Amino acid sequence: MANFTPTPVFFGSDLLGRSVWVVVDPRDVVTGRRLTVPLEVRLKDVAAEPIATYSGVYCFTDLKLTPGTNYTVQVKPLKDERTRYFDGEQPFTLAQVPPPVNPVKRNLVEVKLLPRTSYLFEPQTTLARGRLVKASDKTPIENADIFLTFGTINDEFWQRTDERGEFVIFFPRSAPEDDPSAGLKEFKFTLKFKTSGNSHTTNLLTVKEGTSSSLVAIEFPGT
Repeated sequence: MANFTPTPVFFGSDLLGRSVWVVVDPRDVVTGRRLTVPLEVRLKDVAAEPIATYSGVYCFTDLKLTPGTNYTVQVKPLKDERTRYFDGEQPFTLAQVPPPVNPVKRNLVEVKLLPRTSYLFEPQTTLARGRLVKASDKTPIENADIFLTFGTINDEFWQRTDERGEFVIFFPRSAPEDDPSAGLKEFKFTLKFKTSGNSHTTNLLTVKEGTSSSLVAIEFPGT
């Protein structure tokens, strides 16, 4: 992957004559906010560099691609942000690109970046930290997809393990109790891990609201 450090460019009159084909919107999956940290953004297998705008979106212009074809946007955090976010990617189908009028809504692709274990969560975020290992020799399992079941969240893709097999699960903030004297809520949840076409679901786990809980090492059966 070529090194690319984006330089913000004003999307103004000097660019209005160019045809915007794809607009990439990188988002922090925890906060939902657009990321304005250093990023490398590219279209997989396409030799093109985007224009980075002050608003934080990235515009690919004047592409010679076939509408109706599937492509993938890849986003790579740079510098210190590599310790806080996983790389992200998002497939999409390229729509027909009209003449250059109101261009920034065309082929809008939102890419959500997942937090690594060193991500700076807000105080009192409810967290569960753990590690996924092979049952045979307790070595870490990297890049396993993690699905969360909790409350209204039902088997939803939520997180990924890093190169050490470590992961952090973050929970949405809940409404406060009506009774001011009520203690901390207990969040009960399960995690499903998927790797190499196999899956493993944990027993019911518990974490207290507003705390960070350390889970025991989770062994993946059959590995």
